[in-house]
Amino acid sequence: MALPKKNRLSNKKDIDRVFKNGRTVKGSFLFIKLSDNPRGYSRFAFIVPSKYVPIAADRNRIKRVFSEEVRNGQILSGKSRDVIVFACRKITRSELDNLTKDLRGLLSKI
Repeated sequence: MALPKKNRLSNKKDIDRVFKNGRTVKGSFLFIKLSDNPRGYSRFAFIVPSKYVPIAADRNRIKRVFSEEVRNGQILSGKSRDVIVFACRKITRSELDNLTKDLRGLLSKI
């Protein structure tokens, strides 16, 4: 199931603001840019470039896995932040478990 609409960071202006002013946490497969927001709840964007995952179905699956991990991990209740999760390396289907472990580790750091 997807994130609730209020927890999605979809406005280009907001995404650019987070990339420009946010701080970075880097893992082996991903990096996370995050910035505080005044809204009272966290918003997330997941970016998986076709350069690293060429098949659209695989990109969508990775985004769904990220969304579920955030939704089930109780990350939504806490500080209000804008968070962008960006895949920065080629990802194969067999590395999907490592990807979720990397995401959990990075989210626990923030």
